[in-house]
Amino acid sequence: MTWKVCVCILSPVNERLPSDVEFRLLALAVEERSGREIAREYKREVGRSISYGTLYTTFRRLKDAGWVRVREDEDADGRLRYFQTSGAGLRALASARAHHASLANFQLGVAR
Repeated sequence: MTWKVCVCILSPVNERLPSDVEFRLLALAVEERSGREIAREYKREVGRSISYGTLYTTFRRLKDAGWVRVREDEDADGRLRYFQTSGAGLRALASARAHHASLANFQLGVAR
């Protein structure tokens, strides 16, 4: 009989991990930033732009999940929205990082 060992990350039943785009946006909003600032930083970090439609739709979903706080303001160019990752969002980031680290280390060093 052969036994295999599985290391799992246990989380609450209804907890989900952020998608790749959600993960990046949560990470970029750890400090409060405007949507415009986040879009510029996203392009710099990822190497491609994110449409404002995708950015704001994703942030609406993150707000609904309780992962970000949103503050509205105005400047000479019009309406501004500021986003900041909440405590729950920081926990979701930490869970996602741990999950990806466990995947990256899966079966490393296991003799075959």
